[in-house]
Amino acid sequence: MNTSKNQRVIIVGAAPGRESDPNRPLVPTQSGRGTAASLLQTMQLDPCSFEVIFERHYIISVHAGRSRNGDRFPKAMALAGVAKLTPLLRGRTVVLIGKKTASAFGIGHLAPCTWSQETLGTPSGNKMPSIMPSIMPTTIAWVPSPCGLNLWWNSQENRQAGEAFLLALAHQGFQATVRGVAA
Repeated sequence: MNTSKNQRVIIVGAAPGRESDPNRPLVPTQSGRGTAASLLQTMQLDPCSFEVIFERHYIISVHAGRSRNGDRFPKAMALAGVAKLTPLLRGRTVVLIGKKTASAFGIGHLAPCTWSQETLGTPSGNKMPSIMPSIMPTTIAWVPSPCGLNLWWNSQENRQAGEAFLLALAHQGFQATVRGVAA
């Protein structure tokens, strides 16, 4: 992971949960389940520390409702959100939460929990975001959603890789924040 002194790592999720407010600190639901709870627990962070260490964004700014396979992820809303976020992400260190989020940014083909240098953008004439040549590479990775429903986390090997990645991310993000405050 590569971060400059004054830039926090950006965490991008698909959309806020039904009970969460994207303008307030990331907190687990009352049930203690879901992506926020799992992410905070795995990273061994409290909500306030998470907000200090990371810059949090969503592709879709509101909960889009439920479907029979989980939360809805409307393609038109996702594409608009990706177009809005892409300029902010260029040249930064970014972690995308969930396969749908990674695919929306055109990096779903990359292995999870692995850093890559990519250039995000939308080629002219193509409606889907993709990786394209540019001068501002983004250090980017994606993690399968730790929501409790994602089967990727059921494999012990995957769980260990995901937990190690998120713990290292929390530690490195904390160190970068401390360096930024000390500068």
